[in-house]
Amino acid sequence: MSGRLATTHTKYRTRGRRGPVAFVLALLAGAAALVAVPGGVAAEPPKGPTQPTDPNKIDQKNPLGADAPRRPTVEKFAVPKPDRAMFARIEDFKPVASQADNPDEYLAFCELVTHAKQFAAAELEQVAARDLTPLDLLKTRMPIDAADPLGPRGSPFRCQLFRFDGKLVCARRLPAPLYFKDFPELGVKELYEVRFVPVDESPLTPVSIVFTELPESLKGLPACPDEKTSGPWMDLTGYVSAAGYYFKTMNVPGDQANALVGVPVLIGKSVTALSGVPTPPGDDPTVIEPNLRIYKFIRDKTKTAVRPKLNDFDTPWEEAAADDRVVRHAARFTAEELEKHSREVKFADLFLDESGPGYRLQLVKFEGRLISLKRFEPSPEVKSDRVENMFEGWLVPANEPRGNPVCIVFTEPLDGVPAAGRVNKWVSFAGYYFKKMRYQSMEQDPKNPDKNLDKFAPKLIGRSPIARPDPDGPADFTWGVFVLGAIIGGAVLIAGAGVLTWYYRGGDRKAKEAMDNVRGRNPFDANGASAPPTT
Repeated sequence: MSGRLATTHTKYRTRGRRGPVAFVLALLAGAAALVAVPGGVAAEPPKGPTQPTDPNKIDQKNPLGADAPRRPTVEKFAVPKPDRAMFARIEDFKPVASQADNPDEYLAFCELVTHAKQFAAAELEQVAARDLTPLDLLKTRMPIDAADPLGPRGSPFRCQLFRFDGKLVCARRLPAPLYFKDFPELGVKELYEVRFVPVDESPLTPVSIVFTELPESLKGLPACPDEKTSGPWMDLTGYVSAAGYYFKTMNVPGDQANALVGVPVLIGKSVTALSGVPTPPGDDPTVIEPNLRIYKFIRDKTKTAVRPKLNDFDTPWEEAAADDRVVRHAARFTAEELEKHSREVKFADLFLDESGPGYRLQLVKFEGRLISLKRFEPSPEVKSDRVENMFEGWLVPANEPRGNPVCIVFTEPLDGVPAAGRVNKWVSFAGYYFKKMRYQSMEQDPKNPDKNLDKFAPKLIGRSPIARPDPDGPADFTWGVFVLGAIIGGAVLIAGAGVLTWYYRGGDRKAKEAMDNVRGRNPFDANGASAPPTT
């Protein structure tokens, strides 16, 4: 397509030679132009704007600000000069440093606390970015510096403002660093720390936020024993919204012996208590927010991504993390709830969708024959969220005439169907379309007889299939049902025979009594006298 504007051209037919006609039309058009201009002379077009030659006269103001109505610009909340040396010297995967151990990190911590304190918590929550997960903060490192390949690789998200909504774990009071005693005008006398697990995230990857304003819901936190010792942790329940500036990832003791867990630390103003589990806007609670950074790394026509360990920073991890997150999200709802909010599609709708995220993470439904089922072990991140089983099944949709299968992954076993390979069960399944997955089929590769063909199939992630009546199978009639029906039928026949016997015997008795009453009566005697005995 060219860069020209599309215009509509109309062809006029003229008789005879076109030259004279075109000349006459041009004269008429010129005359009309002269009449339209006062004095009969065409006016010169206005001159366009020109750049001033004096640089002091250049307008520095943006004619149209790129901010939304009644919404402050993000620049208002940005940390001043985040590229300063003290922020570059923050060390991840260590405790937050004291002034003696790392004075630059100590001062950076105090500056972020001071910066966040000047804003309301609601303001920070409104403008904070929501496209990251805790693993983004844990695993994403700056590119390797060719000049110093062994040098530190900090986070590219340092000092940026993020928001997470999640389930509370615990909270405590913290004594303010001595820095704030030297500057009492800053008004920081005490700090607070809340640890929580963002929605759809693993308990293995919690987030901590440090803030200066204690909300009413946390007024009962135990006090600090003294000015140098933190208060005890208090277990909490419920949900909060928390927005803060990403400071660093610190190591804390894990559940296993000698194990350390990385916890991203945010610095904000406060947290906001929520009435329940955070839900997306609208009437559908099953919707997945599609704009998370990790979802952009899902790649079609590839096999299932490898799940690296938490401390592995070089193996690509985003797609595996996205897979785990969708599994945890689907496990929050019943299979019936997922079907209620799903839409039916065809195999071709997903297979031929080359628009990338066209159907990505949409809740879709198939009904068809489940032909294969096996169990596999959940990842540690999924298992930590009380998911004990993972299943992979292959389903041939009812509306797929060529028999192409769909791969379904779920967490709830299908009653009465063992996960032992080949099965034959008619089911329906609602799941989130994840990707077009590459798999090895059972068909032999004609170019390489020692290898089977690689094919592609849509991969869905849900809670569980639901058994449905098999349209091609026999009637649901078993030997037990037959025996029970025969017993009931025999009982009905016996009872019916007894009733009929009783009824007819009663009629015979009445007939016999009537016959006995008229026996021996003279049929010619009007008074009904008995006939004389015969001799």
